[in-house]
Amino acid sequence: MWRFILIVVELRPGAVSKECIVVVTVSDAFCGILRHHGVKAVFGNPGSNELPFLTGLPDDIPYYLGLQEGAVIAMADGFAQATGTIGFANLHAAAGTGNSMGCLTNTQASHTPVVVMAGQQTRRYVPAGALLTNVDPIKLTEPLVKWAGEPLRPQDGPALVSKGLMLADSAPRGVVYLSVPLDDWPEPADDHAQAFLLQRAVDGSPVVTPQTVETLVSALNGASKPALVLGPGADTEEGFQAAVALAERARLPVWVAPSAPRCPFPTRHRCHQGLLPTAAGELAKILAQYDTVVCFGAPVFRYHAPSTEDFLQPGTTVYAVTDDPDEATRAPFGRIFVGDASDALVRVSDAVA
Repeated sequence: MWRFILIVVELRPGAVSKECIVVVTVSDAFCGILRHHGVKAVFGNPGSNELPFLTGLPDDIPYYLGLQEGAVIAMADGFAQATGTIGFANLHAAAGTGNSMGCLTNTQASHTPVVVMAGQQTRRYVPAGALLTNVDPIKLTEPLVKWAGEPLRPQDGPALVSKGLMLADSAPRGVVYLSVPLDDWPEPADDHAQAFLLQRAVDGSPVVTPQTVETLVSALNGASKPALVLGPGADTEEGFQAAVALAERARLPVWVAPSAPRCPFPTRHRCHQGLLPTAAGELAKILAQYDTVVCFGAPVFRYHAPSTEDFLQPGTTVYAVTDDPDEATRAPFGRIFVGDASDALVRVSDAVA
């Protein structure tokens, strides 16, 4: 949405100079940030708060309508996974956000990079609690998002979406939430800030140290009955191939972590053993047949079915790699390393005897 200002300057009687100045709006700047970070599409179920955003969307960023907010999140999630880009979802204030949160739990568990943006009422109406006010948007989606924000002034919207996109795509990847007042979009953007925003980038994929790789390789090489457990964090093109190569060369039985939202290993492969159960005792019984278990890219472990039995039986040692410090520190047992699980899997696969 371009705003044009016509300036008329009188030079001398009878001579007039006309100059047209283009003013970049918040909407223009916002869409420029989406392009800069590789956003290919918007998936949404909008309402009146979101109409100004839709009005300013350019043709090269298509908007795909979902008939329910849960479906919108699933569409953005699947698109992000399939294309390797950041998913972008547009919802209607608190009501639309609330409808989406059931499906948002899956996106959060999958570590899929998705930015969810909801429309806020006009700035004048928010203090009065007018109809369709997005009340307490910073707290609304807790604890399912990495971060949530709302601009303090209209010109802050592009900076916040820039931050949100980079946070969503930094390890551990996940969901961020933005709430943007509907009257911000036609306001003039901060041209100076925009120039810097279009140069920003964050490399947010830490890797494990060479010492960690040596530890994992030594554990597998020295094991008499080792096994491999895989989760969604290892489900990349490189990780998938490395898992197959490692399993074949070391003749490793391969299990998929319980409650995994994706399939990180070919199910018809001769090394594939199946999906680990979600009850602590049953899972421990399966792992008891191995002396060394190495897990890549999954929480240790995501239980579901109730069990009063021990998490792990004596004689089994568990190692794991995850890019999520929260997953690492909440594990009830094991030696956990924080870093890119797929990268670690490739490096271990290359080094194991």
